[in-house]
Amino acid sequence: MNNQFDWSKHQFQQVEKKIITEYDVEKFKKTKIIGQLLEFMQALIKSVQHKKISQTKENQKFLEIQQFFLQLEELLLKVPPIQQSLRYGNIAFRDWLDQIGPIVDNYLKKQLPENLQNAAIELRTYLLDSFGNKERIDYGTGHELQFFLFLFSLFRLGIFNEQDYEGIVRLAFYRYIIFARKVQMTYMLEPAGSHGVGDWMIINFYLLYLELQSQYKMMMAYFLIAQQKRTLLRILKKNICFFNVQISLIMLKKGHFMSIVLFYIVLLI
Repeated sequence: MNNQFDWSKHQFQQVEKKIITEYDVEKFKKTKIIGQLLEFMQALIKSVQHKKISQTKENQKFLEIQQFFLQLEELLLKVPPIQQSLRYGNIAFRDWLDQIGPIVDNYLKKQLPENLQNAAIELRTYLLDSFGNKERIDYGTGHELQFFLFLFSLFRLGIFNEQDYEGIVRLAFYRYIIFARKVQMTYMLEPAGSHGVGDWMIINFYLLYLELQSQYKMMMAYFLIAQQKRTLLRILKKNICFFNVQISLIMLKKGHFMSIVLFYIVLLI
């Protein structure tokens, strides 16, 4: 992907919602950016195929974003859920979301070089919208997309490059997904989206499912050596991002059909 662009004269501005109607969607499909996003996604997928989690090495470029999630997690402990009768949508989430602004701003100040500090006005919106909706107290694919757009923006700005694809998946996006699930379970955010799409998180499902598909033989070996279901889940969670992320869905959703979720995932292969 050609990532060469001179941002020195670019006028960064507050992000505004532009895709509202079906006409807007069709118009967006014809833009260059949609092709760039798909190309970026394909490159990320290719970077983690045939690789276990343990094979991904630490990368100094991702220290700031990992510290960012640690600070957000500390704030979770300071703003615990309150006692309420509703099953979903703990209103303490609104207090937590109101307090993450300074953490986001501090992170962007550290992540962006001096000549790109002006980009923070655009990037902060993507981050602030990555963890759920304040009014509805829900979380879905749109919020996941916001963080993906944030990572894509860092790539386009030159903060990350082609050599960082694997780190973007394993050290940034994967870390985000785990944390987003923790926020969702802490405040019992209603899964947004229709027909269960919001439960699975589309980008996560597509990206990590293909990672799983490329490791089919390894997973089948785990099935043979694991004597108990719990042992199997521990092995898969440790070695394959897909299972680490999707097991959290079982913890969030209850009921008869959730008992066959993992079996269904395997059948998809």
